[in-house]
Amino acid sequence: MNFKNLLKKLSNKYVIATLIFAAVIVFFDQYNVFEQTRSFKKLHKVKKQVEYYDTEIRKQEETIHKLKTDTAYLEKVAREQHKMKRDDEVIYVLERSR
Repeated sequence: MNFKNLLKKLSNKYVIATLIFAAVIVFFDQYNVFEQTRSFKKLHKVKKQVEYYDTEIRKQEETIHKLKTDTAYLEKVAREQHKMKRDDEVIYVLERSR
């Protein structure tokens, strides 16, 4: 099959209309190939964020459960993070000079 025969077959008005329609749909439509690729990347990014936040929620729920049930852990958090002390204790806070 040579180039002239190919042009004769493609010169049919239905084939030309179909090719133009396909080009418009693929490149110029609202949901073109480039927009679909961009949307797929954004969806993938959002799914990763959902995964990250789900793991963070599980960690926080575990911490809450520990705080409600384990008094030693509650005391550790109160001392380390909130600088709390018992009545008969003295706390020395050492800070690094910058």
